[in-house]
Amino acid sequence: MAKNLRFCIPEPLNAAEARPVKAINRRENLQSTRLFFNGFITISATESATPENNALEKTGSNDSKYFNRRAILTILVVVVIGVIAELVEDSLQGPSQTVVDFFPQVISIWDTRTFLLVNNDLANQYLGWVFSILTRLGSTEPVFALSVLLFIVGRKREGALLFTSVILGSLVTLPLKVVIPRPRPYATIPSAIAYGVERGSSFPSGHSMRAFASACILSRFWSRFALLLYALAGVVAFSRVYLGQHYPSDILVGSSIGLVVGCLTVRFQDKILKTVYRLGT
Repeated sequence: MAKNLRFCIPEPLNAAEARPVKAINRRENLQSTRLFFNGFITISATESATPENNALEKTGSNDSKYFNRRAILTILVVVVIGVIAELVEDSLQGPSQTVVDFFPQVISIWDTRTFLLVNNDLANQYLGWVFSILTRLGSTEPVFALSVLLFIVGRKREGALLFTSVILGSLVTLPLKVVIPRPRPYATIPSAIAYGVERGSSFPSGHSMRAFASACILSRFWSRFALLLYALAGVVAFSRVYLGQHYPSDILVGSSIGLVVGCLTVRFQDKILKTVYRLGT
């Protein structure tokens, strides 16, 4: 029996055979360490290795000075577009002149009750301060800034798609705000608590649109953070009601527009990236 067992014991590897295994282990450990410390900005290589993204990443790689000039020009263009978008939104909407909510009575009654439940019953000085900060995550400037940052750090695909989704969403929400001049809740509900006064129509919520469009795009590439991204988008939408700037139906429609625009942007990302690459060459 002992004699038979002797042949079942594997022989130890010699130094020449053990060296490749150790090298592989080192490479795996190094890769795991890099993925850990890169955090949110790093995803797997296979996830980003598309022809369009590779084409975008090759742009300017042979000439660093040209790439730097292009990066600066891209930042300036995005900032200018963002400023123009804000100016156009303010000029098209103007101050809200309507003080009567002409929405169907069924919707208005539900909106008013739900609004007061959030705006009045949950009123708190510290929560108001927190939501006043978090609601800015749905503004135009932070989203544009994030798209520029992603483009600079090499995440050109994500930056281009995020920027595109916000532009497409604005092309939907701005005409609706002009055509449907719904007054802000603080203008029609006497007991409403308003944290600041904003211009333009209440319907739909642009902050909610941008928040959910951004969550849809970013969660597509960083699925590990999908729950966190959508939770932040939900907080932004909730803050619009809490701060007295929107009715609940405003944020529901705005959030739906953001999700649809985000999904369509992801669905047609190949065509979008090809267009971006042509514009950059």
